[in-house]
Amino acid sequence: MYRLMNALGFQAGWWACVASVGLELQAQALAFCAGLVVAHLWHCARPWKEIQMAGVSLAMGIVADSLLQYFSVIQFSGIALAPLSPLWLWMLWVMFAMTLNTSMAFLATRPWWLSAGLGAVFGPMSYVAGARLGAAIFDASPFHMAVLATMWSLAMPALVFINLRIYSQESTMSLEQ
Repeated sequence: MYRLMNALGFQAGWWACVASVGLELQAQALAFCAGLVVAHLWHCARPWKEIQMAGVSLAMGIVADSLLQYFSVIQFSGIALAPLSPLWLWMLWVMFAMTLNTSMAFLATRPWWLSAGLGAVFGPMSYVAGARLGAAIFDASPFHMAVLATMWSLAMPALVFINLRIYSQESTMSLEQ
């Protein structure tokens, strides 16, 4: 049941962040998503591991989205620390990381190419949907779609792998003691 709640929470956060840009409600969306993050951390078994993974995902997301923006693949709208991507996108990366051990935990036991393929398909779809809802300006040319697909086909398996490493540190550390 919690896997479903985690997936729905992420989707609610995504909609809140993306819709908030056009409605000028970004602060409220960020507060709502922060509440979802706190609720997740309260419910999960290893909150410190989730925080570590969220930090890694946040760093990766800031770099990836800021580079996409710098190279004019996509232009994001919203409150940002120029020239970095907007704050609402940062929150999405944090929330995305918190799906890796719940609603997307199945990826940990599947071959890497599955997460790469899912990233290549659903990553660009998310950006296109966000742009259509007014959170970004995006020319969905084949080149730009290929750039997004490539970025997500690398980011998704990397996040799954890093998540596995973060969670495996606990078992390795207990074996060393």
